[in-house]
Amino acid sequence: MSAALTEQIFAEIIAESGGRLYRVGGCVRDAFMGVTPKDIDFCVVGMVKKNFKALFPDAEEYGKSFPVFQLLVDGRKCEVAFARTERKVGSGYKGFKVASNPKVTIEEDLFRRDTTVNSMAVDSLSGKIIDPFNGRQDLQARILRATSKHFSDDPMRALRLAGQSARLGFQIDGETLLLASAVGAELTDEPVERTLSELTKVLTEAKEPSRFFKVLTAAKLLQITFPELAALSEADLRTAMDRLDAVAEAVQDPALRFAVLGFSLDQAGMSLWNRRMTLPGEWLNSAITAGTVMKLLKKPTSSEAIADAINILRRGSLRVEEFDVISQAAGLGIPALQPLKTAMADIVVPKDLKGREISEWLRQRQVEAITNMLQ
Repeated sequence: MSAALTEQIFAEIIAESGGRLYRVGGCVRDAFMGVTPKDIDFCVVGMVKKNFKALFPDAEEYGKSFPVFQLLVDGRKCEVAFARTERKVGSGYKGFKVASNPKVTIEEDLFRRDTTVNSMAVDSLSGKIIDPFNGRQDLQARILRATSKHFSDDPMRALRLAGQSARLGFQIDGETLLLASAVGAELTDEPVERTLSELTKVLTEAKEPSRFFKVLTAAKLLQITFPELAALSEADLRTAMDRLDAVAEAVQDPALRFAVLGFSLDQAGMSLWNRRMTLPGEWLNSAITAGTVMKLLKKPTSSEAIADAINILRRGSLRVEEFDVISQAAGLGIPALQPLKTAMADIVVPKDLKGREISEWLRQRQVEAITNMLQ
């Protein structure tokens, strides 16, 4: 049955068994924004897990603190959870007591969510909009506002708030920023993998990734989440953020967006970041290479330095044409290297040269080729 299950049929089966099915969270927000949701999340009200499993035996269950199911609806895998409430009993994002039973209403489930734009639901059967916290109003105003004062119960919400601001391009309500500022102590103990996950989303999806870091700075959380960036002077951090946004406008590849940070952080800083939070290898190598090449090409730029830079890029994880894209977007004032690389590649080594003679002859001809091109 589940292979041909539509949302309408899904909702009807739930209703016939005394429950109710709702679309919830980000998919509702995205639909109101005119964006096709990447994922569809459902919430079931008025039903226990046992009955749900009997109705949908093909549903795959997972989740430790509360049950979540994956079910094929309209030909795509969707998440299905039961309405629940949360009460803080400990520290961190795991420090909650979860209660899920048929008496929990959809409004109570929405209350536990982070921001008002994510605290909306749509009845899958009737199409009725459930918006008890004026999420649509905040959506139109492009504002992120905490659903309740319990926002700061989960320290990860502050990180997600910064990520949402960057990805959606929304401003943050002042009181909500104060709530985010209150989680510093608990955020220190959260797994760095969760911070990296949010950074990955931002570098992949955000038009202005700098918003992520600016919100964390405003909430006094940058030192906790990204101390390597926090160690920069105010002017250097501002320059790094301007370059990041400029590169983000030119490319969508998260590795290239991250690489531009290598212009502001030296190899020691990047290595420290990697030891604290294991970065994707491509990100780390690209950033270190970008920084190394930039130092070589600081004005005045010599033909020898350009030849060395091109040879570094030819051996590294960052290609010459990729470096050109980010250096031009970042406004470094460095000449495009791709034409110079082509000139170097056209050099033919005489067959009578051997061993070290080859490298010395080739180096001399590369420098001459670049000098001629620059003139």
